[in-house]
Amino acid sequence: MSGFTSILTTAKRPLIECILVLGWPVFAVPLSAQAPIPEVPSRELRAVPAQPAGPEAVIQPRFDPGNTYRFVNRTEVRMELPGKGMREVTIEQQARFDVGVRTDGKNGVKLKGRTERLKILLKSGEKEISYDSLKPEDQKSALGQHFRSSLNRMVELTLNEELRIISSEESGRAGAATPLPGLPQFGPDELKQLINTVQQGFPEDPVRVGDEWVLKGSRPVGEVGELNFDLDYRYLGEMNYDSHNCSNIEFTGNLSGDVALSAGENSAFSRGRMDFQGTSIRGRILFDPLINMIRLNEQTIGMLLEVPGASGDAPVRVPMEQRASLSLLHVVPTKK
Repeated sequence: MSGFTSILTTAKRPLIECILVLGWPVFAVPLSAQAPIPEVPSRELRAVPAQPAGPEAVIQPRFDPGNTYRFVNRTEVRMELPGKGMREVTIEQQARFDVGVRTDGKNGVKLKGRTERLKILLKSGEKEISYDSLKPEDQKSALGQHFRSSLNRMVELTLNEELRIISSEESGRAGAATPLPGLPQFGPDELKQLINTVQQGFPEDPVRVGDEWVLKGSRPVGEVGELNFDLDYRYLGEMNYDSHNCSNIEFTGNLSGDVALSAGENSAFSRGRMDFQGTSIRGRILFDPLINMIRLNEQTIGMLLEVPGASGDAPVRVPMEQRASLSLLHVVPTKK
């Protein structure tokens, strides 16, 4: 998802475990980590000596009351399992947020968010399953029944002036029991994570071309572990993107840590820990100063997972790559 923990959890269970052990077709990738709200990682954000040039730029996203923001969140994951070949997942979520003022008189905004469209593609060898929430013929499939409730769920978020979530209230029909237990769904938690991604990584102070800053700390992975992150950001100046003049920020970094594996009835692994090794992150943020909002946040995560083997076997090493992007579809006045 755009957030670097997006591939790591589904509810309170490690996502990677779902990919590895639940079997076809249950290896989808959710767009969020289920951390408590507010989701504020411990972090250090500091300026790094550089040779800045040009005028200062204030680069901070903002939601304006009275407007509707639509985003498209796209995640692509490729994982090669030993003896099982390549597995691929593509998930595309279109989300809508209507912005209003806070009723308590404090600085910040209220967002009413919901998912408007979902597209899922699962590939394993020659097998392929797809789902599109806008196609009537897909609604009666197992995937269609599973994801139907995602489109009925809404969330109202209260944000402070730094766009951090300080409270949330969920609403909408939960739907019937899923025919695919264990497969992630895309409800309010993914909408919260999308907003967390919007505000992540920006400098606290005005910057010039060449300025750098660091974001580091830790983030929970559900209730089963913690990942450390260390990201370096650099402001490269302005560039044209899709006919918009945007501020260009590039970033690189790494993740480290491990998460617990359960020994449920669907698990092929004994209880243990899963290590993340050689995990690299690179990406960019394109920010439109005319609307004070991101146009694009994209990243690629490459990692080598070391997972405990089944029944005491040697650990299994699994290469994995995720490409994620969050793009702004448009900003329009909210229809009354």
